[in-house]
Parts: sequence; C-alpha cells; structure tokens
Amino acid sequence: MAASPPGSADPPDLSDLGLGDPSAPDAPRHRSRVARVAVVATCVFILGMWVVVYVWGAVQPKADKLAHPAFGQQAEQICKVTAAELAALPPAQDSADNVARAAVVAQTDQDLRAMLARLATIVPTGNDGRIVREWLADYSTYVGNREDYARRLRTDPKARFYESQKEPGEQISDPVDTLATANGMDDCVAPEDLS
Repeated sequence: MAASPPGSADPPDLSDLGLGDPSAPDAPRHRSRVARVAVVATCVFILGMWVVVYVWGAVQPKADKLAHPAFGQQAEQICKVTAAELAALPPAQDSADNVARAAVVAQTDQDLRAMLARLATIVPTGNDGRIVREWLADYSTYVGNREDYARRLRTDPKARFYESQKEPGEQISDPVDTLATANGMDDCVAPEDLS
C-alpha cells in the first residue's frame, strides 16, 4: 500500500456512523423538495384566491339589484299582462310580407310603450328610483329602435333591426334584461321577436 504524500490526508471513513458519503452531492434532493413545496404553495394560493373571489362576489350586492323588492313585484305583474298580450299576436317572423311584419312589430311596440307608461307610475324613490328611471330610459331607447325598424320595414323588405349601444359593444337590451332578471321581473325582459 502506497503511503500518502506528506501534508495530505484521506477523508475519514464515516460510513459506520450512518452519515453516508460526505462527498456525495445532496443538492438535487434538496432542490426537488423545494420545488414540490413551491408548487403546492402556489396551488393552495390560487385555490384560496378563487374561494375569496367567489365568496366575496356572493356577498356583494349586485349593481342592478334594487334595495327594496316592492317595485320588482309590482312591475312583474304589469309586465306579465303585456307578455300575455304579445303572446296573442302572430309571430312577426311568420308574416306573409314585410308590410304585415311591420304591422305586428308596430303593435308590439305600442303594447311595450303602454307597459312603460304603467311602470313609470310606480317608480320608487331614492337610489332605487334612480336605477329604475335609468332602466326605463334604456327600455324606451330599445322600443325606439324597434319603432325605427318598423317604419323602415314598411317600405324595405330587407330592412334590418339595429339596437343602440349602452356602452361600446353592449346592446341596449342587455342592461334592460339584466335589471329585470336580477329583480325577479322575468316578464319585463326585452322581447326576442326580432331575432
């Protein structure tokens, strides 16, 4: 057996102490453990974030939800009568020609105008009143779009229905329907007879 050069020493043999080979790298095992912990922590964070979003959204009042349900209850009764009147009309899309179709659309528009006039008599006060007045104005704009379509349709069989936009990319019937459904006024949504 060759002697070690002076000044150099072999590393001590620690295998019988259960410590393993001290010269073996332990870094890869440590890195994989850190990576697993980081992945689990990220998943827990993302899950927690979504739970907060859903819980927070559930407890926050909707912007179109009225503070008092009285208007919605009364309005639904008014709209239910109008919905029955509209259901009794022949379907506009089944009309023999553009003139007949325009007549059906015009009759629907008259019934909707009468409904809006009745709804205007029960507008609440305070913030609910402000929201309802804006809703009625949007609905009136929608009916105006329909009236314009009926006028053009009488002389142009290829006339198309165009809706105003409340916001860019948002048709005026969207906020009408949103407030109606948020307040239990399902018969107050904009009719879909022109689609």
